[in-house]
Amino acid sequence: MNEKMTIYFNRRTGAVKEMCGGEQGYDWFGDEAEDFKQIFDFIVVDYDAYVVNNFFNFEVRDGELKLLRTNIPDKYL
Repeated sequence: MNEKMTIYFNRRTGAVKEMCGGEQGYDWFGDEAEDFKQIFDFIVVDYDAYVVNNFFNFEVRDGELKLLRTNIPDKYL
C-alpha cells in the first residue's frame, strides 16, 4: 500500500506550513477553510518520513516538493 500525505504551503513563498497524513483538502482547516484557501495551496505526495521530520528544509515550487539547498551546508551535498 502506498501511503500519501498532504502538504500545505504558502502560495506566495512556497514555504511548507502544515502537513497531514493521507489525501486531504481544505476541509482539514474546518471552519477556517475559506480563509486558508486565500493563503495556502496544497499538494499530495507519497508519504516520506524524512520530509515529515525535516519539513523546514523544503518548499513547493512549480507544484513539486523541492529541497532548499540554502539550508544544507555544501559539505553534505
